[in-house]
Amino acid sequence: MDEELLAGWRAAPFAELGWADRDGRPQAVTVVPLVADGQPLMALTYDRLEVARGLADAAEVSLSVTSPMLNGGRTPTSATVQVEVREDPDGEEFVAAYLPQELAKHPPSRRYADSPLLCSEHRWYLPRLLVRATQVRGVREHAFRDALALSVVDGRAQVDTVDLDGHTSTPVLTSPLPDGPVAILQHGADLPDLELPWWRRWRGTVRAGHLEAFTFDQRPPRVVPPGVWRRWRDEVAFEKACRAGLASR
Repeated sequence: MDEELLAGWRAAPFAELGWADRDGRPQAVTVVPLVADGQPLMALTYDRLEVARGLADAAEVSLSVTSPMLNGGRTPTSATVQVEVREDPDGEEFVAAYLPQELAKHPPSRRYADSPLLCSEHRWYLPRLLVRATQVRGVREHAFRDALALSVVDGRAQVDTVDLDGHTSTPVLTSPLPDGPVAILQHGADLPDLELPWWRRWRGTVRAGHLEAFTFDQRPPRVVPPGVWRRWRDEVAFEKACRAGLASR
């Protein structure tokens, strides 16, 4: 395992995963990066069941820590890996082996599982989809730029970093990318609390250096924490999504 990549993975509160789906379209998401036996690990809650299934189907996966805001000043780095996806529907392995890591680096988890009483009250939060990286190869360093770009070149996902002019649904690329399908992911959070994570994601095609965005979705940056009503509504939706994922196994 590359030591620089693993050091960044250990330190970062959020990292990125990317892959090409069955239709050859690039997919990019953020994750909380954990470590198991010196290898990258992700413990996804069951609201992300479709993400886990996409990763399990992927021929290869990219993992990276590229956000200038979140990488602690380390050089942005990516790698190509194979992954193993295992279900932990009772959360027993997650609680025993990985929950302390998550609580240490991801403060929002503490309101669900920072004590036996909270764990009991939020049983739906503990079941996990454990995604473990294997066969790490193709470690690359990248320039400090605005966002991660995941291109599909000859059927394989390729990580780059890019600068963007504008944060609208049709930003202008100011860094070169290969022609073809692309997903661009920009993200950040308030440090150290991580109560206000945000992201922007574009999917489309690059032609002659120009991005044609087909879809744009985002969780926009917020200056102040949500109020009680918004927080309660988000918590209910999160619990409902996790329970639905568990029920659809």
